[in-house]
Formats: sequence, structure tokens, C-alpha cells
Amino acid sequence: MLRARHPVPGAFYLINGRPMHLYCSGHGAPTVVLDAGGGNDWLIWQKVQPELEKTQRVCSYDRAGVGWSELQPGVRDARNISMELHQLLTQAGESKPFVLVGASVAGFYARQYVDRYPSEIAGLVLVDSSTPEQIQAIPDSAYSAELIKREHRKVMLEWWKEASGWALLMGDCKAEVEPGLEAYSDLARTETCRPSYATSWRGEADQFLNSAEEAARARCCKDLPLLIISQDPDNPRSTQPTSIRSIWNSMQEGLKALSPRARRVIARGSGHGVMIDRPDVVMRGIREISAAATTHEGVQHPFAPTAFE
Repeated sequence: MLRARHPVPGAFYLINGRPMHLYCSGHGAPTVVLDAGGGNDWLIWQKVQPELEKTQRVCSYDRAGVGWSELQPGVRDARNISMELHQLLTQAGESKPFVLVGASVAGFYARQYVDRYPSEIAGLVLVDSSTPEQIQAIPDSAYSAELIKREHRKVMLEWWKEASGWALLMGDCKAEVEPGLEAYSDLARTETCRPSYATSWRGEADQFLNSAEEAARARCCKDLPLLIISQDPDNPRSTQPTSIRSIWNSMQEGLKALSPRARRVIARGSGHGVMIDRPDVVMRGIREISAAATTHEGVQHPFAPTAFE
């Protein structure tokens, strides 16, 4: 009933016999494809997409089992997730080549997409992307094998609560939206307490180590125009220890080595969700890479100092 009253914008396409949600708007080349971080869906981009669509085609989507897309069979690693996105964009008939934007763990998926379908990608933007090196570099990583097992047991309990209706009965199915996205609260409420969401999101986390290895092996990014947008390591609102922020900052800097046409921007005052804290930086960056992809000119010398915006 709630979904009937608040239909999601966009369209659904059958991928492996299961519906997946794709929301595209605007006109103009190149088409931008937005891929959210773990546990997030198309809604996380709605400070960015409505502005970008004024000048070019832009698509956000829900990975399988997240948001409005049904769960897909198989392993939830970077290889399978990039294949599903390829099928989704192909079925939708979206014009290639794309500027691909990957946030957090979706940075792994983006690197795998470039490896598998290089002719389809004209430019790449990584928004505070995960890096394969973080597993070893960050002490007590949330993606250690033991912690993954422990979290998996917890999420299966959540799945049972949602599948049995217990969570709904106890009033735990509440929508939470990021600041500035309150207009989407009704749509967010329609997504809550879906067992497939918990299963898929945990499946991606379970496969984080494999996705990291796949990203590290990926042939990315040759001479692609590449922009790395990073959170502010000096953000006073951050709850992370200074030492962890310093390590993360160093790994973000290392991403510049992926392409000779790369540069990096640090979004002042932002946390991990740069598209929420500083959507203006993300939009400028996407437009910059779109222009570079269209003109086939370089972005900036890779050894240029990282910029602050």
C-alpha cells in the first residue's frame, strides 16, 4: 500500500529474471552513472542528480537486494556486481560511453567495470573510494576475517526479524534519510525492513576482501580521465582517530597512480559521505571529468599538488 502511494521514479529491468531499479534523468553526453557505497542506494545521490540533470544525462541505481532492486543469486563481489550493472545499462539502452562515479566500496566495482568493459567508460570519479590497501594498512580493520564472521551472524538475526515480521511488529521499521534529503522520507520508508536488503548488504561486506583483490588485479585505469574526491582528514566533526584519518588520506593520495590523467581534490569539511556534505565538489568534479572525456584532453598532471575545495 505504501509503495503504491509513493512510487519510485525511474524504471525496472529484468536482470537474471529479477527486477532492478534504474533512475535516469536529463539529456546530454556523456551519461553519468552513479554507484553508491555499501548499504546505500539511489537516494544518497539526490543532492547531486537533480543538479547534474540540468546539463547532462545522469543515472543512479539500486544494486541487487538494496533499495528497490530484488536480490540476485550468486556471490556479491565486484565481478558479479559490475556485470549486473553492465546488463542493466545495456537493457535500458543508455548511451555509451559513460562517466562512472563510484563511492566507497563502489570504487572497487567501478575499477572492475573498467577492466571488463573498457570501451564503455570515458571517465572515472572515485568519491572517498575504498582501496585494496586499507585491509592491511588500517589497524583492526572492520573487514578482518573474524569481524566479518561476527557481523554476518548479527545480520542474519536482523534478517530473521524482518522476514518474520517481528521488526515491523516492534516498530523498528523506521526510515532514516541524510540531512537535506527529508523530501525523500516517504520513499525511504517504503524500503525499510526488506529481508533481501539485509542479505545483500551483508553479502557485499562478506565479499569485501574478494572485491578488494579483484580491484587490485583490475586493469584500471590506463589513461582514463580520473578524479579522486576525498573526505577532509582535518574534519573537526570526524569521530575517527587522527592516525586512521592520516592513513586513509595517504591511501587516497595513492589512487592518483591509477592513471596518468588523474588528479585529487579534498572536499573541506566533509566526512565519508562527500556527496551529502559537499555535493558542490562532487558535481564540479563530475562536470570536469565529463568535459575531459568529451574533449579527450588531459585533466591535470598526476604529480600536481592535491587541491582543497
